[in-house]
Amino acid sequence: MGFFDFLKGLFGGKKAASQKVNCPSCGTEVTMGSEVCPECGVSISELFRRKCPNCGELNEVDSDKCSKCGHSFAEEEARELSYNCSSCGYQSDTFFAVCPVCGTRTT
Repeated sequence: MGFFDFLKGLFGGKKAASQKVNCPSCGTEVTMGSEVCPECGVSISELFRRKCPNCGELNEVDSDKCSKCGHSFAEEEARELSYNCSSCGYQSDTFFAVCPVCGTRTT
């Protein structure tokens, strides 16, 4: 599992609400959808926020769009990461150390 898979799981919509995390205050295991920690009473929903890249507004983690400007987080997640060869321009969705088209080393 890569870093982007982790982020996709964390911000993948309604699934994020059921994800287990530790309370930053007392360490008790809570779900992201919890309003408050059952042990210490810290507001969990206020601690975990998603910052809008468009306006900077802090939104609920499982929001589909920004509550202030309406920026779609789903569109952002849909963009694919791609790798390009600097010599010939070959594009791939997987990392390559040697370009399969022109043979140029990318690392």
